[in-house]
Amino acid sequence: MNKSLFSLVLSLCIGISQLYAQQAITPETALKSYVNNGDKTFSWELKDSFTEGGVTGYNLLLTSQTWRGIAWRHQLTVMVPKENLHDGAMLFITGGSNKQEQPNWSKSDKLWPSLMGIAAKNKAIVVLLKQAPNQPLYGNLTEDALISYTLHNFKKDGDYSWPLLFPMVKSAVKAMDAVQEFSKQTLKHDVSNFVVTGASKRGWTTWLSAAIDDKRVKAIGPMVIDMLNMPATLDYQLKSYGAYSEQIEDYVKLEIPQTANTPQGNAITTMIDPYSYRAKLTVPKLIFIGTNDEYWTVDAIKHYYDQIPGKNMIHYVPNAGHDLGGGKQALEALSAFFGTTINDRNYPTPTWKVSPKKKGAQVSIKTDRNDLVDAVVWTATSSDKDFRNEKWTSHSLGVANTSKIKLQEAYAGSGYKAFYVDLKYKDANGGTYTVSTRMFLTDSKGIL
Repeated sequence: MNKSLFSLVLSLCIGISQLYAQQAITPETALKSYVNNGDKTFSWELKDSFTEGGVTGYNLLLTSQTWRGIAWRHQLTVMVPKENLHDGAMLFITGGSNKQEQPNWSKSDKLWPSLMGIAAKNKAIVVLLKQAPNQPLYGNLTEDALISYTLHNFKKDGDYSWPLLFPMVKSAVKAMDAVQEFSKQTLKHDVSNFVVTGASKRGWTTWLSAAIDDKRVKAIGPMVIDMLNMPATLDYQLKSYGAYSEQIEDYVKLEIPQTANTPQGNAITTMIDPYSYRAKLTVPKLIFIGTNDEYWTVDAIKHYYDQIPGKNMIHYVPNAGHDLGGGKQALEALSAFFGTTINDRNYPTPTWKVSPKKKGAQVSIKTDRNDLVDAVVWTATSSDKDFRNEKWTSHSLGVANTSKIKLQEAYAGSGYKAFYVDLKYKDANGGTYTVSTRMFLTDSKGIL
């Protein structure tokens, strides 16, 4: 065979294989296919370091990938306590911005003090990944406007690389790669697993990071992304409020929720709804929710919590919106969850059963922990099903060091009443934290 003919045959074979690879991708495999697409852009370099309170922070410039011709770069801060005793680390994913494919660099960050405190308290590395996603893109779009734009484009041309959640997940994967390499080379310390966490879009990314068969993800702490089982939760929102929340207006404008039952809509749900991957979501989870989150209905969690496998826990922050009230309470619980995970301790995974009675909901709670210090009932009432602006009040049950708790919560006198129970535990590293039952909503007749 002469060289020109050989080259032609080779080119045809490569073209056919590439075409077949694209055709072989399905909504079910699109996320994992993107993460493992063979892109060679990954690199990192140490830019600078600083020390505060016995914790040294190393700022890395991470190039995670090239997505649709755009190089994604991030500021990756690795916080190393003086006593670094564990092979587990925390990966906290957050936002940020870029200019001309370079991250807008932070000389400090409001999260650093809290995360450095978690690192010192738990004697383990904590990492902050910024610029997830890289933004602005496509005419100055950011956050939900950018995500919805990419989903809309998938609906138009069916290109499986479009959903912005895919490169966001890959950013987390490549951050783990960089941390492992940096820690081994520079710190002479092996990191083998991660607790992954982040809020809002980064909470969404956190869920999906546990869906790609990456064994390094040991546990997850998704925050304020109370929308799994998207068709059900968003339909419930529409029926509860009479309209979609204005916070998801970017998606509504491009008819993402309205077209959920079309072929393209079903494909989007399959690709980006963590509920679609629930069989894979077996790692332990602590799910963080603000009771007054502007994005979601008060009891949206009922549409998915019981169907997610593994050890699942909830942490509600009362009278808090999408910012979790500044985050102090949530970060205390996150620290305890991280410590429990890296020390392979038993999680406080309470179970509960709710039975409708004539005048109220009877709640029976079981917990095998002997470090329970209190149980607190939180309630709020509303004339309608919109609890975003309602005030939550609490009362203690005055119980401790018990494995069984029983209470009866009266139904709403009129309108609606929402309630949950906080179980307060001792943190083995000092302080306390809470794990919650799921939220329950009642009217004057029963549990909804």
